[in-house]
Amino acid sequence: MVKLRKSLKKILMVAVVIFGFLCIEAVFYNRQPVLIVSDHMFNLIYGKQRLFIKRLETQAQLFRPVKQVIIGENTGADLVSLAVQAVTKAPYCVIFPYRYNEGAIYYAKEMPGIPVAVLGRADQKAPDGVIFITTDVETDLYRAGKCAAILARSAADTTNVIEEKDLITVLQRRTLTSEQQQWFLQGTRDEGFTGTFNYFTINNPYRPHEKNAAVVMLGNENGFLEQNETVPVILFSWMDPGSTSSWVKVIFDDSPWSLAIPAIELARKGEGGTLPSQLCLPDGRIALRDLRRQIKEAVE
Repeated sequence: MVKLRKSLKKILMVAVVIFGFLCIEAVFYNRQPVLIVSDHMFNLIYGKQRLFIKRLETQAQLFRPVKQVIIGENTGADLVSLAVQAVTKAPYCVIFPYRYNEGAIYYAKEMPGIPVAVLGRADQKAPDGVIFITTDVETDLYRAGKCAAILARSAADTTNVIEEKDLITVLQRRTLTSEQQQWFLQGTRDEGFTGTFNYFTINNPYRPHEKNAAVVMLGNENGFLEQNETVPVILFSWMDPGSTSSWVKVIFDDSPWSLAIPAIELARKGEGGTLPSQLCLPDGRIALRDLRRQIKEAVE
């Protein structure tokens, strides 16, 4: 009789746990979903496994479904809007990359009241119902400068002030303004770097330099990685970290998936603005715990 009672208690406890789980699941899936617009090319670059993990993390933090809306690269604004509406008529928020900004504007006109965020350039006035969010370039450059100095110090195998002969190279997508260069410089100086700098653009290809201590790549390789340099690299990219060179130690990612949480918060408030990129330290690239800690602290 005692054994029977214990068995009944265990069964009851299991039933309560299962019922609780089903209730939580029901609440979760009945909440308004977040929609993130994307395309197949982005998924290939970002990495399917990484995308799956990022989606789970975002859902867990928001406690609501997050769905991806796949759009053809040359799809017209009206069809972009239709594709988003086909997923659900009442999303919590919709995030568009800038290349689909016309579709975002079209969607906002057809679905007033739905928060819409466009991530990318903000060189136009935001129409009603749409906010533009851009990358906080100055903050990113400052943090990249700090990381570059830390990696350069590590490469020099010393904890003292770096010698004047050491060099940090910046490979630019487009020429940085003097103010942006100053932000980067300040970041390196705040970490004790007293060396020199080289700036290269597409029209000014990178050339190897024996005194290179670290390289910052702003989305333009300039043939650098193909030359098999053994210099630590800071990369600004959406690329899957697992697909990058082993010399890429730090990645700054400003993709819609990485900035989804703060972008949603801004969109729900109806406020545009800037957001800094998310830090990524590829697994196994920085073995020293102290070095990883220094880099994480540098971007906080």
